[in-house]
Amino acid sequence: MRIMTTIAAVLLSTGMAVADDATTSLNAVNDQFNIFAADQDAAGLVSLYSEDTLWIEQGKPVRQGLEGPRELFEFVTANKGDVTHTIDHLYVSDDETLAVMIGFVEAKIETVGMDATGTYLFVLRPEDDGWEIVTDMWHQHTNGEE
Repeated sequence: MRIMTTIAAVLLSTGMAVADDATTSLNAVNDQFNIFAADQDAAGLVSLYSEDTLWIEQGKPVRQGLEGPRELFEFVTANKGDVTHTIDHLYVSDDETLAVMIGFVEAKIETVGMDATGTYLFVLRPEDDGWEIVTDMWHQHTNGEE
């Protein structure tokens, strides 16, 4: 959590502001994530990520590519998981070439007895067809942590 707070502080201190049009399109990425998750669409979820995504999973080495997101989302959807994201902080560079989205995630997978919350941090960059996730760092909270 300290890392995410530090990144947010650095972004704020460098004068990065959220532009209205970028905010709208970035909120749409989060909305699409939640739609794909509700539809149990692992391929749709993976489509939100860049081919060279950095996948930073708690307690594991950093991986690059789509293997990490694909493994997680195929597991979640195969087990009929219920996952939702909210956006708590959103920062966009002044030139709109980079964005950071930090938020809260809830994940419930009854078939495996999972009822968890966590924090995620996406770094996104604009592409021809909208923003794509280039870094995904997430942390599952322990009991009582938020």
